[in-house]
Amino acid sequence: MTTSESNPALTGRRAALFGQVFSAVCLLAALAAAPYFDSLTRVLLVLSTFLFAIVCRYSVRYMMGDPGQARFTFWLTLTGLCVFALVLAGNLLLFAAAWCGISLSLHQLLQFYSNRPGAILAARKKFLISRLGDAALALALVLTCRQFGSWEFREIFAAADTLRPAGPEHLPAGISWICGALVFAALLKSAQFPFHSWLPDTMETPTPVSALMHAGVINAGGILIIRLSPLVSLSDFALFVLAITGGFTALFASFTMLTQASVKRCLAFSTVAQMGFMMLECGLGAFHLALLHLVAHSLYKAHAFLSTGSVVAAPAKDSWSPVHPAVAALCSLTAFAVSLGAAFALGVDPLDQPLLTGIFSLALAQLFCRAGASPDRAWRFPAGLAAGAVLAVAYFALERLAGLAVAPLRTESNWYGLPVLALFLLFAVVQTQVPRLAGSSFAQKLFVHARNGFYFNTLANRFTRALWPLTVPQEGI
Repeated sequence: MTTSESNPALTGRRAALFGQVFSAVCLLAALAAAPYFDSLTRVLLVLSTFLFAIVCRYSVRYMMGDPGQARFTFWLTLTGLCVFALVLAGNLLLFAAAWCGISLSLHQLLQFYSNRPGAILAARKKFLISRLGDAALALALVLTCRQFGSWEFREIFAAADTLRPAGPEHLPAGISWICGALVFAALLKSAQFPFHSWLPDTMETPTPVSALMHAGVINAGGILIIRLSPLVSLSDFALFVLAITGGFTALFASFTMLTQASVKRCLAFSTVAQMGFMMLECGLGAFHLALLHLVAHSLYKAHAFLSTGSVVAAPAKDSWSPVHPAVAALCSLTAFAVSLGAAFALGVDPLDQPLLTGIFSLALAQLFCRAGASPDRAWRFPAGLAAGAVLAVAYFALERLAGLAVAPLRTESNWYGLPVLALFLLFAVVQTQVPRLAGSSFAQKLFVHARNGFYFNTLANRFTRALWPLTVPQEGI
């Protein structure tokens, strides 16, 4: 036996060194290929580089001593390379190639433990959905070439700017088909309902893969829409589909998340909900807020997955008590006042995106309700009020900053904004009354159904098994 074979630490360091050198060489090659550099590229490049470095550093110790560490490092590095290529791509063809490369290399990581049937089934579900998304993006490639005669982003965006003054009703029919194909590909890539069930099931892969997937790879759909926002925003129907699908996915996944017992499954449904909210932001034309959401969610979710082990040692939190309706109403009015005050103080017009401002105010109201739910601790509400004011100022300040990287779409209020806001308001009210409603028979039955994801996962598993029979040995379950 050689020295390296008998020393797992040495093997791990060599594998990590190989991965870092390989990434550096490929990144230099990508930079030499005339990338598309703008503010969005810079933000995404800094974010992806930081996250990939953290995940690689974590994975060295996590995988140390595993016989497949070198194989793991290779596929992890290749996935990172494809992410860098996606961010730096200067044309739609390279973007699509990197898009497919991310999916194929991630598939190898998802089935890293090949003797676990659950891991293989989840990887196959994602593989089938991803191939459908690839087909939609390939269709968009063909239609884009026919419509614009080029795949270069600069030329596509310049042509889109010339078409915009004509209005949506005077656009060529090919534009609608291109935008529809791009939206469909993004919805499939970002685990939107009803194609979401693969994401909560990919928990049998190594934790660094979960962190990379939930913090980085899952954002590919959002990156596609934000990058091509000058083109996608030409189609009102495409924006409508994004908003409605994203809004429903956010509510559905948020409700399901509250019923999960597993920490990782709870985080996975949280990711589905966050991706749905990101699609909603894109559908409303708030592409700058979608970028801000993407950055914040990536950093939070990477930290959440890489620190899930510390949850066991975390101290128990206070019990969840119901909120009196009068207190909830007062907290809501206070939250809206704080939001409007912060917006006007920073020179932001909250009526540019009234739906998103309303949803942010509802989130602040939740914070205030939790702070005011304990009358025996009078200091909590003033502290919560101060924290909410700081959050509001930070939110609107970051919104202005994000607007420098991605231009928002300035449109009149969409007619579907009011019912979406009403649904979010209903969900927020129900959430404050969960402890009071938990004892009813209907709530208990609904809890069981929600904990099982309303059985969409079961249907997806059966379809996948029928289409791609599972013949994995049963050892190691």
